[in-house]
Amino acid sequence: MKIMFCYDGSEIADKALAKTVDYFKPQKPEMIILTVVEEPRDASMENEEIFEQWKKERHDELIKATKWVVDHGLDVDAVLAIGDPREMILEAAVKKDPDLIVVARRGMTESRLRMVLGSVSAYVVRHAERPVLVMTLKRGA
Repeated sequence: MKIMFCYDGSEIADKALAKTVDYFKPQKPEMIILTVVEEPRDASMENEEIFEQWKKERHDELIKATKWVVDHGLDVDAVLAIGDPREMILEAAVKKDPDLIVVARRGMTESRLRMVLGSVSAYVVRHAERPVLVMTLKRGA
């Protein structure tokens, strides 16, 4: 079994990763952890510097998450992609051919729990050509 986990470094993503490992560890899946960094929309030097800093932070978060999964006994393939998260997730799914894609619905508060999925998770659910598991978790819980 191969699971592609879409990781953005947030508290929600960390919790969803832990739940995913918890749920699927008995099957000993190969984990693919994918994080995506969006390119700046304009080419100013300031935006380039911010982009490079953000890319480094995301890389460091990806390495930390990868080590955590390895420490829990699973094999991991870490992928840092650059582009639109929705499109990059679908591209990675074609290239890596996972049996399951896991995305976390982000930024929920009590009043938003019943709202529709976030734009990235909704897009992946609509367009992926394989099963998608959307983790719905609350911050701080």
